[in-house]
Amino acid sequence: MVDFSDLADAQLAVDDPTTNSADLAKIAYAQPSLREAVASHPNVYPELLSWLSTYGDDQTRLAAAEQISTPQGSAPDRPDRMKLWILVAIGVAIVVVVALLVAFMLARPSTPTTVVITNTVTVDASSANQPVSSVTTPPPTTQQAPAENPQLAKDPPVLGTMQDLSLPAVPQLSLKSIKANTGGDSSIKNIQKLADHVASGSVSKIVSACWTQPVADIRTVYGSKTMRGAILQALQQTPLEAQGGVVWQGQYVTLTALWEEANSNYPCPTITWSDNQPGLGDFTPAMAQWRITRILGVHDGRPVHSGDGKNYWLLCNADCGMLWAPHDPDPNAIPGKGSVPIMKATTADWDRLRDLSNAQIVVEHLANDYYRVRAADGTTDALAYFTGGYNDYWIPYLLGEID
Repeated sequence: MVDFSDLADAQLAVDDPTTNSADLAKIAYAQPSLREAVASHPNVYPELLSWLSTYGDDQTRLAAAEQISTPQGSAPDRPDRMKLWILVAIGVAIVVVVALLVAFMLARPSTPTTVVITNTVTVDASSANQPVSSVTTPPPTTQQAPAENPQLAKDPPVLGTMQDLSLPAVPQLSLKSIKANTGGDSSIKNIQKLADHVASGSVSKIVSACWTQPVADIRTVYGSKTMRGAILQALQQTPLEAQGGVVWQGQYVTLTALWEEANSNYPCPTITWSDNQPGLGDFTPAMAQWRITRILGVHDGRPVHSGDGKNYWLLCNADCGMLWAPHDPDPNAIPGKGSVPIMKATTADWDRLRDLSNAQIVVEHLANDYYRVRAADGTTDALAYFTGGYNDYWIPYLLGEID
């Protein structure tokens, strides 16, 4: 089964006019940069168009609006037209048979006759031109009414809902190999490995090395030639070293690596380009889903990578617990309990997190800098709470509570 996590495979599929609507839904979920093309595809279906109109960028919404404004079925292709004629012919045949049967029965001597109808099938001709998957396969992020958890009403206001990555419009810059600027700090020299792979377009090698980041987001960013050029331009700037880590401020993008990452064998920095757009490393739905997958892997004794959960923090500890307050409307609240709910999570709690990992999710940024993850498809009312910003006690996106 193709999941279209590879941008090249997804591009080939969306360029193919015969690609079915179920695969189009997968592409729209896995590759935000191809959503405009999905919206313009001849096999896109109404539910997916509606989702694209809500979550796509401006160009995607325009393409979806154009499709929606075109009457469906106004120009059916030859196979669908044949199907429709076959349905009509079958209907006419049934009517004729029923009429002959009625006439025959009326002509016979009057004998009580009981007619039992065992099955009734109604065919809506207006749906004959719709792909089957538009009924049987909802779009990957179709949001049904979520199951209600009483905690939702008690939490502080939501600052916003995190969206999938959407790349900025930047000019194409040089992709020639560069010498990454370390500012003379030999401890961050390994950033050169990333720079070399960016210049050569070795996206698969970056995916393999940067396993702490979600594959879909990595491929979206590093799979773009314009983004690669912008990244190389940033890496040539003199880095700013601060208490938290290292920052390369480019003309179009900013790369940030916490010290734990900057000093590693292969630094995988976060990449941002706008205050109001999620970047690579932000807590997008893909990042949240990947974090939950990694956490469950460690909990089950099958980490996704050696050292995960030890060299890389995933859960709040006692220090984090001293400041844990995702449900308090006061952003400066400090409970000072010294513990955090995840440290006392039960088997039932972990089962709820597993249910959440199998759901289509929504990531909400709470007013006091925590993230709440909940199901968008109504399959579970489980909630997971993660830390927000970096400080002396924790790094971002540590799981602290399951409700």
